[in-house]
Amino acid sequence: MTKITLFTGPRGAGKSTRFIREYHSRGNGLCFFSLKKRDDDGNVCAYDLVLYPKNETMPFFVKDPDVDMETASKETLAVRDLTNGLMHSCSYFVHLSAFDRAMQYYKEHPEAKEIWIDEIGRIEVAGKGFYELLMTAIANGKDVFIVVRNNFVPKLIPLLPTDADINIVEINTNKTETPT
Repeated sequence: MTKITLFTGPRGAGKSTRFIREYHSRGNGLCFFSLKKRDDDGNVCAYDLVLYPKNETMPFFVKDPDVDMETASKETLAVRDLTNGLMHSCSYFVHLSAFDRAMQYYKEHPEAKEIWIDEIGRIEVAGKGFYELLMTAIANGKDVFIVVRNNFVPKLIPLLPTDADINIVEINTNKTETPT
């Protein structure tokens, strides 16, 4: 039976920090981690995708300077494909090549027993992004650890096998920590 662990909570709760700490403490499996990049003012301006344990890093999400997530319309925030290998989701441009590389990395390591994904959200609920990686890992019987914002849990659960052993780890700290 596939074991699925969801690290969940609201935005800014420390989900990814706890997730990567757990991954490093266990030291097992493949991890697809979204590493925050900050501008000179300390604001998140981009994310790199880091593939562990190889520690391979590539561009992933880049802030769209023309979109404010708090005031934008649902249409503006929707997942949509763009040209030149990009997608737009929320207030970010997304490099689709990162998802392709993640899937390739997974296929290069069939021996991995655990798959760690930071994070599953609106892109995956739309059937894109890490969706193929997640579904393939589950179909292959891997134990899966996922970061998912609490408002996406009800949208994610129906995509998961009904016989999976699902463990939900609620994270509600608003403590700012820098994950490594």
